[in-house]
Amino acid sequence: MIDTVLGLPLHPLVVHAVVVLLPLMAIITVIVAARPRWRTVAAWPVVAANLVVLAFTVLAKESGEHLLRQMAGLQIDTHVSLGSKLPIFALLVTLASLLVAIGRQRKGFTTLAVVVTTLAAVVAVFWTLRTGHSGAESVWGS
Repeated sequence: MIDTVLGLPLHPLVVHAVVVLLPLMAIITVIVAARPRWRTVAAWPVVAANLVVLAFTVLAKESGEHLLRQMAGLQIDTHVSLGSKLPIFALLVTLASLLVAIGRQRKGFTTLAVVVTTLAAVVAVFWTLRTGHSGAESVWGS
């Protein structure tokens, strides 16, 4: 696996993409789920975008584990624990967007899709912020 880009560790670079894109796509997924006209047009592109975010999230996890092995002795247990679960939450948002795309034409089904998508989005955003904060505290905290 590539562990550096232009001499910089890959993990902090990929993490910035996850910290921005996962919450953004979670919000977009909820909006598309809640708006019938947008569901018709944007449901499948949102699934595709969420798959890209999921890939970035897995890459962030893997590159973080690689960086941890390179920098033995760091006390970042909380960040490692939280970060190892983040791809699960990205997967939940992706699956919720898939649920919206598949059920976009069914009237009674859309209410369930909006509720599930909203729950997945809230949990994913919360977990992303919690993970990012623990990582920042590990590096920059007192």
